[in-house]
Amino acid sequence: MIQKLRISNFALIEDLDLDLNTGFTVLTGETGSGKSILLNAFALLLGERAHTNHVGPFGKKAIVEAQLNASPNDQLFFSANNLDYDQTILVRREIVRDGKSRAFINDSPVALAMLKTFSAAKLMIHSQYNTFELKSKVKQLELYDLLSGNESKAKEFSNLYDNFNDFSEQLESLKNKFKKQNQDRDYNAFLKNEIDGLKLYDIDYEELEGELFKLDNAEDIRNILGEVSEFTEDGGAYAQVKSFIYRLEKLGTKDQSLKDLLDRLRSLEDELGQVTSEASYYIDSIEVDTDKKEHLTRQWDEFNRLLIKHNLSNQKELILFLENLAQNENNLHELAQEIREMELEYKTLEATLIQSAKKLHASRLEKREKITENLQSDLIKLKLKDTKLDFQINKTELKRTGISDLSMLFSANKGFEMIEIENAASGGELSRLMLALLKQISELKKMPSILFDEIDSGVSGDVADKIGVLLHKMGMTTQLLVISHLPQVASKASAHLVVEKKQGAERTNTYVRRLSKEDRVHEIARLMSGEDVTNAALATAKLLMK
Repeated sequence: MIQKLRISNFALIEDLDLDLNTGFTVLTGETGSGKSILLNAFALLLGERAHTNHVGPFGKKAIVEAQLNASPNDQLFFSANNLDYDQTILVRREIVRDGKSRAFINDSPVALAMLKTFSAAKLMIHSQYNTFELKSKVKQLELYDLLSGNESKAKEFSNLYDNFNDFSEQLESLKNKFKKQNQDRDYNAFLKNEIDGLKLYDIDYEELEGELFKLDNAEDIRNILGEVSEFTEDGGAYAQVKSFIYRLEKLGTKDQSLKDLLDRLRSLEDELGQVTSEASYYIDSIEVDTDKKEHLTRQWDEFNRLLIKHNLSNQKELILFLENLAQNENNLHELAQEIREMELEYKTLEATLIQSAKKLHASRLEKREKITENLQSDLIKLKLKDTKLDFQINKTELKRTGISDLSMLFSANKGFEMIEIENAASGGELSRLMLALLKQISELKKMPSILFDEIDSGVSGDVADKIGVLLHKMGMTTQLLVISHLPQVASKASAHLVVEKKQGAERTNTYVRRLSKEDRVHEIARLMSGEDVTNAALATAKLLMK
């Protein structure tokens, strides 16, 4: 249970240190006094989203902290999450002005998800607005799973369903990928055959270009190199250089620069001799073959056509493109095999999912009569003795919640057929039914603390008194914090807190004050008669508290 609640700089609360009792504690206060601030503070401890308006004007950050006494199972949670364990547990949220928040358990920073997991086993909050969720089919099934002890089974099934859907989407994606690639298969084969015709691994197209150049320019090459081969004839360049060398050698070379020049002329003589020889050899290698020229031209043109077609630059890139086409074919075979394997796994997962859905449906049906009986008993205590309630559970198509289609059937008056509760119950009847449901759930889950926000909304008189009696009885085993405007409910509490808003010189503050017995009488009388408390209201308040 919650032993203490500490709040600092949270909305209109500057500083609050509140000891909380076991049993049934009621919180009252005028409209707008700040009861919802306390509700929001508790919600933060459950891991709800923090907002910038939570930070008050009294500092840079808001702090909400609860001190709890440990239960036997807490040590396992602390050990599993490497947290320091103590018989007294502190749970804290801190929010700064930019909306960012931090969570702590026993002063150790924790992820918000961990705080949610821990706090969900310690505190349950009901708001007056939650009552109207009974009109939702989804919420009805959630509540029924809680009542029937199928909460964890339903969650496991939802996870199984989500995993199956994810797997189905992956399989469908692979099938679409295979379909597209298979549609491209014939075209890719055509492209591959085109490129294969180039014999890229056998022919060097750079060399082919050179050979084709030689054939295209054979006559010009012969003429030019023919003149080069004449270097060695009488009066040619070779003979002239040789003559220069002879004359310089005969003259003698005493000057170093002239020696260097003579050496260079000798090198030139050698080079001219080699060039002339190679030019003659090249001329002899040139043969004009018209058929070969046409063949090489066709090869070269096809090579360039395919480069342009595929927006490539050279032979290396074209080879890489060809290899990718071949790899795509291999990938297609591998993809087909992967799809076959996944289809087998799909059938197994589908069978498991269907079997799990059937088991969950059977488990839901098994508890139906007992749940109805228990709720009917509590509704009688809440002055709904002629009420008939039932859960109609039929099979439906497979979905995330299983194969169960649940309708909560309700009739508040004798002689009337039960119809779906969203079309049958008034606000007051919904409030009482929600109280009965939460009573059963809290007993089943052994919830240490429950916060009710106007669970008595829409009722008055003797019905309100019956609600107060039931809350008092619940408080014998569970810590209850109940926000109420009804004197009949407030009078049945074991402890009474009043929420007040006071105007200071500079700011408005919200305070929470524990009431003495005499103060309780006055507050309950105020709930009946308003600000002008009458003697009759005081007398009635005393009677209610007996």
